[in-house]
Amino acid sequence: MTEKIMLGFDLIMYQQYSLKIPIYAPLSAHYIVVGGSGSGKSTAVLYWLYKARKFKSQIYIADFKASHEFKGITNCFAEFEDCYQLITNFYKDFLDTPEGGNGTVKILLIDEIAGLLAHFSMTKSTKEKADTIRSILSTILMLGRSKKCFLWLSMQRYSANIFPASSGSADNFHICVGLGRLTVDSRKGLFAGEHFEGEDTILFGQAKGIVLIDGEPLRGIIIPKVSKRKLLQLLQAQTSENRQ
Repeated sequence: MTEKIMLGFDLIMYQQYSLKIPIYAPLSAHYIVVGGSGSGKSTAVLYWLYKARKFKSQIYIADFKASHEFKGITNCFAEFEDCYQLITNFYKDFLDTPEGGNGTVKILLIDEIAGLLAHFSMTKSTKEKADTIRSILSTILMLGRSKKCFLWLSMQRYSANIFPASSGSADNFHICVGLGRLTVDSRKGLFAGEHFEGEDTILFGQAKGIVLIDGEPLRGIIIPKVSKRKLLQLLQAQTSENRQ
C-alpha cells in the first residue's frame, strides 16, 4: 500500500463552488516547492511534514539560512555550513540502505537549496563542497526511489543552476509545487508546456498556487488555513515524545 499525504485542496473547486476536494500525493516521492516570501511555502512544508509523521519516516532537515521555522522537529538537523555534514550523513544513510528500503521513508529537506549552493560556490576552497552536494542530490534523485530515500527541496525561485542541464536530474521530481506569484523562469522550469482550464482566472497569492503530480494533470492548489506556529509546536512535541 502506497502511503499518501494530503497536500491541500483543489483551488478551482474551492474558489468556484466552495468545495474542499483534497489533493493527495505519494509520500515516497521527490518534492520541489517554489515560492517567494509570503507565499505560504514554509507553512505548506510544515503541513506536509506533519502529515508524513503519520507514517514511519525519518526526516533530515538542512536549514541553511537558520530561519528557525524547522528547528526542534527532528534530531537530524543542521544550520549554516553544518548543512554540508548533514547532507553527507544522509547520503551515507542512503548508501547503507538496502534495495527496497528498510521499512522507513527517509526524507532530506533542504530549505533554500539555491542559497546553500551559492554560498559554497563563492570560493575555491569550498566550491568542491558545492560540487559534492550537487552530485549527492543528483544520485539520490535518480536512485533514491529504489531505497525509499527522497529529497524535498525548497527555494524562493527555481534555478536551473542547481543541477547541470545535461544530468537530467531535475526531471526526476515527482511532485512540483509553485506557490504565490511565480517568476517567469520558475513557471517555465517547473511547469513548461503545462496549463489547466481556469488558470488565467486565478489571482495567485498566499497559500495558492499550482501543483504537478507525476502521472496527473496540472491543477491549482490551496494550502489549508493552518497556523505555522501551531504546526511547529505539534511537530516539536512529537519529536520530544519520540526521545523519551
